[in-house]
Amino acid sequence: MEDSWNQEGITRKYKNSLTWISGKPDNFGNITGVLEHKSSVDDVRAKGLICILDVEIQGVKNIKETDLDPIYVSIQPPSIEILEKRLRDRNTETEESLQKRLEAARVDMELSNEPGMFDVLIINEDLEEAYEKLQSVLIEEITKVQSTKKERCNSVMSGPRPVVLSGPSGAGKSTLLKKLLKDYKGVFGFSVSHTTRDPRPGEVDGKGLFCLPMLLGATLLPLADVLSSVSSADYHFTNREAMQEDIDTGEFIETNEFSGNLYGTSKCAVQDVRAKGLICILDVDIAGVRHIKETDLDPIYVSIQPPSIEVLEERLRGRATETEEKIQSRLEAARIDMEECNEPGLFDIVIVNDDLDESYEKLQSVLKEEIMRVQEGIKS
Repeated sequence: MEDSWNQEGITRKYKNSLTWISGKPDNFGNITGVLEHKSSVDDVRAKGLICILDVEIQGVKNIKETDLDPIYVSIQPPSIEILEKRLRDRNTETEESLQKRLEAARVDMELSNEPGMFDVLIINEDLEEAYEKLQSVLIEEITKVQSTKKERCNSVMSGPRPVVLSGPSGAGKSTLLKKLLKDYKGVFGFSVSHTTRDPRPGEVDGKGLFCLPMLLGATLLPLADVLSSVSSADYHFTNREAMQEDIDTGEFIETNEFSGNLYGTSKCAVQDVRAKGLICILDVDIAGVRHIKETDLDPIYVSIQPPSIEVLEERLRGRATETEEKIQSRLEAARIDMEECNEPGLFDIVIVNDDLDESYEKLQSVLKEEIMRVQEGIKS
């Protein structure tokens, strides 16, 4: 397989349907060792994802001796001359390394035409045309994955009821949540949000199911700051087109836009936590609560409120971390939150956090039944 084709195209568009498994590169830059870890491929397939193996021609021959039954695709350059130009344009290789690649490519190009070796041979002369051909050969499997995911996530959700935690910044949500996590280790889980922004160095797609994340888009930034001692989760990275399509079809519980990028939590992300027998905590603002009310999530709705706007202002100023403009913005949002939280039927309980210990006891009491369910599941 030619290594200068645009691998990001199809994996970026179908980010939550495909995943990569690779071995270690040998001295020629070829991938080896995949077949030593066949269980890794099985693990990917068990999750309902399409596993992509990027191997050289010998790897293809080895795979043909197994029962893996993949779709074999060869991506080839229009000619050895064009390939040489592409490699030289990279300006990343020594002459010796470049010549090794060209020699390997000559063998690859010759063997790729061997009858029965590949299901499809794509000559990558025009990127868009090559990409369309690649899509066409994979579209049936991609559709299967996408359909299965939607069926699972649209079905009645099972597992412990999630907890929707709401209330203005400074009301004490983070303090109460931190205490809850300390007292009930292994009981709570956190969904991994989706975003259309690019990954930052060190971020891994989808990592961190049991770490403290920015749970629901941009609404969690203050909470994540306060609980900085707990590692934040990375995101499911996707593109705007794919995420917007899922938003339009109701696959997301809540979304937000921040600095030109979309953020949000999908039904599947929450269900992934519940399927592991954990209580999924979602920290959202009042608008997020209303969005969740329109879904079939059926969480426990908890609002944490300050005793008064004056006490809240004192707490915010006591942090000494925000500008006057930011404080006034938070206070204005809090006034709206404090008024709307008393709307009949919006929350299962509104906890006025005047005394931390009393507030914590109330929070424990409303979550007691679900906590016991998880603990009993762990024991059994």
